[in-house]
Amino acid sequence: MSTIVWKDQITAAGVDGFNQWKSQTVAKQIDQIVNEKLQSQQNQNLNFETALNYMMKMRQFLSEPKNILGSEQTKHGEVAEHLEVNVRNAWAAIKGQNEIATFEGVARTAPEDFIFDGIKYQSKFINGTNNTLKHVLKHFCKYQDSSMKYSIPKDQFNIIEAIRLGQAPSDLNDKSIRAILQKVEEIERQTGRSFQELITPSVSNYSEAQLGAVGGTVTKHQDQIVDENQRIQDEIQKDAREKTKSIEAKKGPSIGEGVKVAGSAAAITASLNTITIIYSKVKNGKKIQDFDKGDWKEIGISSAEVGTKGGVTAGSIYTLTNLTSLSAPFAGAVTSAAMGLSSLLGDLNKNQISMDEFVTQGQILCIESGIAATGGAIGQMLIPIPVLGSIIGTVTANFVWGFAKDKLGAREQELKEMLDAYTKSILAKVDKAYQDIISKINATYARYNSLIDAAFDVHANSAVLAAASIDLALELGVDDSKILRSDDELDAFFLGH
Repeated sequence: MSTIVWKDQITAAGVDGFNQWKSQTVAKQIDQIVNEKLQSQQNQNLNFETALNYMMKMRQFLSEPKNILGSEQTKHGEVAEHLEVNVRNAWAAIKGQNEIATFEGVARTAPEDFIFDGIKYQSKFINGTNNTLKHVLKHFCKYQDSSMKYSIPKDQFNIIEAIRLGQAPSDLNDKSIRAILQKVEEIERQTGRSFQELITPSVSNYSEAQLGAVGGTVTKHQDQIVDENQRIQDEIQKDAREKTKSIEAKKGPSIGEGVKVAGSAAAITASLNTITIIYSKVKNGKKIQDFDKGDWKEIGISSAEVGTKGGVTAGSIYTLTNLTSLSAPFAGAVTSAAMGLSSLLGDLNKNQISMDEFVTQGQILCIESGIAATGGAIGQMLIPIPVLGSIIGTVTANFVWGFAKDKLGAREQELKEMLDAYTKSILAKVDKAYQDIISKINATYARYNSLIDAAFDVHANSAVLAAASIDLALELGVDDSKILRSDDELDAFFLGH
């Protein structure tokens, strides 16, 4: 397998994986939009049903005129009270709000007529605006309740407001206008409250509360509620369509996504540059443990001259271009190697490559891990160039075994025997001091391997998988602010929310 193919396959796998993830994410988001729309529609249907129930209560109240307080000429007073409570509650219900007006706890002949938003109200529906104001003043003087407010016919309230603004209706003479203004001033003086604070407009005009007209009034309010319900339902549909359209637009490519995917692919491809050189050397018959000073220099590691003996330090190893950008190069390299070995293991299980090819190509994939591991272990200690290849060769072999064990079934023993023989032949050539370095590297690798196994376990529960991936990122030294901790953060990063 050529390294060009490796690069193409790894990059293509990354892009294809992104596209698959993107399609799944888009589908999931659309499903969520549909579910939210259906839930909103269901909730609105319940709101509408509740609102209509209030209108039904109003009709039931009107169906027994003899039970309404007052004479034929004054029954409209209690009718207005029930219109106020039921219509206001119906409008609250259609908007998904709780009941806001009630007769509960109010005696039928109490000073107040109903409770609205927790405040006691007295309804005054008297023929003539000035007469209504007279009754408001009379009621206040009788009960002296500064916590009570008054509800008057909507059309009369509008007349008073127009007069106070100097825009009196043309059908009112000057005497009537002065009388109304005087009553407003007297009410404000007696109560110590402003007109707007004390008096509010009813939901109905004076004429609409009359027995001969109230049936039509209820129908008018009900029709308005039906229209409002339809408007809300249409808004729910429109909102869902716009959200779906916005999500579906993200199915296609975008510059922002291209930059992110290309950046990821570039990072993967750049990390394969070293592998490209090493693979070509191994393919031409040179073993990693036999690499000389010229080979390592070509790869990117220069030696330090100490007397007549050339050596390499951790600092010079980290100058390797594709490792300098890693905050934790060893851990990062091991993570990348694990991904590559997964693909090789699949080829081996399908008999597309031999065991010898699996070991050789696996070592090449793990070369960055071996270089970074060696650098992390030796510190400022000098390792002779001839020994460097042996150490890295041993480490990469151990990486391959650490990843492949328990995954090969009956062929596991074959791999173990091959790697044991390989490692034994190398260790026989190096000093005890360098064998200790190899042991230290293997111990470090074992610590990271458990995290990698967890982070890349596709069979794990999604919540466990996400938590393991976060643990791995933290272990690798990724800045906490750059770690994606939820589906929403992942969506926002790739889809540009």
